[in-house]
Amino acid sequence: MTMPTPYRPTEYPMAAQPAPVEGQIVPAADGPMVWAAQPGGGWVVTPRSAIPAHLLPPEPTPARDLTPQPLIDPRAQVLAAGGVGVGVAGWGLGQVLTAMAGMGAAAVGALALLILAVRMPAPRRPGANAGGQQPQQRGGDTYYVTNSTTVTNNVRPFGRNTTNL
Repeated sequence: MTMPTPYRPTEYPMAAQPAPVEGQIVPAADGPMVWAAQPGGGWVVTPRSAIPAHLLPPEPTPARDLTPQPLIDPRAQVLAAGGVGVGVAGWGLGQVLTAMAGMGAAAVGALALLILAVRMPAPRRPGANAGGQQPQQRGGDTYYVTNSTTVTNNVRPFGRNTTNL
């Protein structure tokens, strides 16, 4: 296998000639220069201000700030805590008002029972306040009547209860 011959610029006379200058020459002091494509082909150095913005390459993305950030925004934490605090305070106020309403209802019920007890007529039968068996007379005989009630409550698992009288 033979090696290729090295490049010799003298063999190609067009390579040794400088490129002809076409168009207007703008000094570099006007601003940043960029390479722009020519309509007929090829590239030319052009001032950046002469190229429309939509044809320019995009600006590089600025570096990101990689410092650790809090997981939840502190202001959001304050607002959430305030909302929870108001909810808890409202729940507590509801509990207090419910208890006060219950106490008021109990007081009205107790007052009603007290009024009924005061206005209830006293029993007129002798021995009615003694408690226990009361003698009953029919004709000339005396009978003692005893009433007894037996309540049986069977409690089974899972809330199954049976009450028998």
